[in-house]
Amino acid sequence: MATPIEPLSEERINNTNIDTFVSRTYDFVIIGGGTAGLVLANRLSENPDLQIAVLEAGKAKLNDFHIKVPALAPSMLGNPDYDWGFKTVPQEHLDGRTEPQNRGKVLGGSSAINYMMTTYSSTAGLDIWEGLGNKGWGSKDIRPYLHKFQTWRQPSVETRERFELDATTVQKSLDQSDGPIQTGIYKNLGPLERDFVKTFRTLGVDSMPTDPVNGISKGAYPIPATVDPSKAERSYSVTGYYLLVSGRNNLHVMTQAHVGRILFDGSRASGVAFIHDGKNHSISANREVILSAGTIQSPQILELSGIGSADVLRQHGVNPVVVNENVGENLQDHIMTILPFPPVQADVPLFSDPALVKQAMEEHAKTASGPLSKFIGTSAFVPLADILSSGENDSQDVTDFLSNYLPTEESLSNQQRLIRNLLDGPEGASTQFLILPSYLRPPSANNEGGHTIVMGLMHPFSRGNIHIDSPDPLIPPLIDPKYLSNPIDREILARSLLYAENAIHTAPLSSHALEHDRKFTKSGDAETGLQAAREYLKKWAKTLYHPVGTCAMLPLEEGGVVGNDLRVYGVKGLRIVDASVFPLVPQGNPQTLVYAVAEKAADIIKSGL
Repeated sequence: MATPIEPLSEERINNTNIDTFVSRTYDFVIIGGGTAGLVLANRLSENPDLQIAVLEAGKAKLNDFHIKVPALAPSMLGNPDYDWGFKTVPQEHLDGRTEPQNRGKVLGGSSAINYMMTTYSSTAGLDIWEGLGNKGWGSKDIRPYLHKFQTWRQPSVETRERFELDATTVQKSLDQSDGPIQTGIYKNLGPLERDFVKTFRTLGVDSMPTDPVNGISKGAYPIPATVDPSKAERSYSVTGYYLLVSGRNNLHVMTQAHVGRILFDGSRASGVAFIHDGKNHSISANREVILSAGTIQSPQILELSGIGSADVLRQHGVNPVVVNENVGENLQDHIMTILPFPPVQADVPLFSDPALVKQAMEEHAKTASGPLSKFIGTSAFVPLADILSSGENDSQDVTDFLSNYLPTEESLSNQQRLIRNLLDGPEGASTQFLILPSYLRPPSANNEGGHTIVMGLMHPFSRGNIHIDSPDPLIPPLIDPKYLSNPIDREILARSLLYAENAIHTAPLSSHALEHDRKFTKSGDAETGLQAAREYLKKWAKTLYHPVGTCAMLPLEEGGVVGNDLRVYGVKGLRIVDASVFPLVPQGNPQTLVYAVAEKAADIIKSGL
């Protein structure tokens, strides 16, 4: 029997000797110890003949209760111990507001600070990736990796009965899964979540009779979370992919290492320069450098290294290695808004009372239950046809609506045409709805209190960009998502607000709401309500924390930065593996696809060794 590998402690990771680290010769250098980076570190270090280095800018934060406890996830947003704290430039269509762009600055990246929701794109949505010119990246190619990354825990009999679940809606295809990340439905979802699901079904949003991971993700149902049900603790790339193999003598992780640029020998990536403890260092890569710094920082590092737009490089005095005008473009994000409503039974928000937090922490530690053991646990994916046919909207055919707000078919880009077809078809959910119980409400979430319906635009047409603001790697890049710059995004989200308000006043969800004035649908005049919703969005539209696409996997002439082997165009020995390569933002929460893409990338890389 093989001798078990002893995982490293927090102290051993943080006290890795920098002189020893930089003196080693590495085969692969991975920039970013986040969601994708640690998947690659695990899979590539399976080969004991390969030496793997991982550079992570954040701290290790092992066994940190903010990371472990599900309901504490919001406490890390904006906290510099966990979050990069990026902000957008002022957004023209949000009344000039800047928006936070929370990204994990910690080992595990955003898998350590996200809201743990586990949802999946539809088959049609994934097939668009291949339709955009990426052979080998259709749904049939990606699905096996959605199974590989996780171990699915079946819900309890009580949960099945409460939500009227059957084998077709609880991911039966995952029954035999045994991957590193633990997933399952929260065991203590209550009447509010149950009635949220029932209401959307009452409104006619059918849950398709299919396994969501393996077909059509549409309808209302409890969604899994990346949480270990036995402990009610977050399962993320550190606990799943790193800790159990951290003692491998060919895997070397350096935390608090801020990458400055990729080094080149001619057109071949040969190493990485980074800053650690205020000093400059560099390491070499005999085979490849793999950039896994995420949607915001992967294009930043490319530009700092001389790969990007000629104008951007010239403006900041960066010597060009490869001119590619596509770097940093194609930025997409799910934009969302919130609609709070007063609860029938008023309660004190948990996080506003330290005594309540202490009591809940003790309950979680002793019993793996209580209010901190869950976060957002239900979702409704609603097609555009349902949004438009709602009684509170001026009923309109989907095809006519799309024609009113989009250019003619001949004038659409390839992306726009495929998104339009998706929204006009049977699988295209335009909006995701979630519900946040009032007791979990962060103190600054809104100024009205109560339960909150969250709704996010799943297939935005707006496109933004990210570019460096300085040749100094410590200066954040300029982030411009251009939220709602395409008018159809505003129109769909405004109509989704009317739909959400109607849901709040529909049984059984209405039994959880005190009688209150409607914001948008009180006049009976759909256009008046829509105009009020459009104005509301200027103040309350926000990011859903899902930026993708800035180093897109596309043909070069179609806006690509990497090909379908994830190699960066124009250079050798450099790949990108993270959400920045997504050509199109997927429906739902992207973390499932980040894990799947990283698993597939590992197989692609290993096949070439």
